[in-house]
Amino acid sequence: MRLVLIALAVAHNWYSGYHDPVTGYECCDDKKDCRVISPRYVEPLPGGDFIIHTGSKAQYFIPKNRVMESEDSQYHICTSSPHMTIRCFFAPHTEASR
Repeated sequence: MRLVLIALAVAHNWYSGYHDPVTGYECCDDKKDCRVISPRYVEPLPGGDFIIHTGSKAQYFIPKNRVMESEDSQYHICTSSPHMTIRCFFAPHTEASR
């Protein structure tokens, strides 16, 4: 169990130091607010923009100029509570460079 917690903390550290390229907000404020998001919730749009779908009917538009390249091959999202304000969005290299 302890190794799992350490691995999660280390994996979360790569978000530190990133800032949204448009808003300038820090992506991670060390509250574990960044996480992997399943590709089934991500809709790439022509031109490099994205739509993020939530379990409800809500959708969030992410313009290309706010998309950053993830350090792995997954989508990641950083949010602020309580209203799920999107602070940062990361896409795999092939998607982020479209």
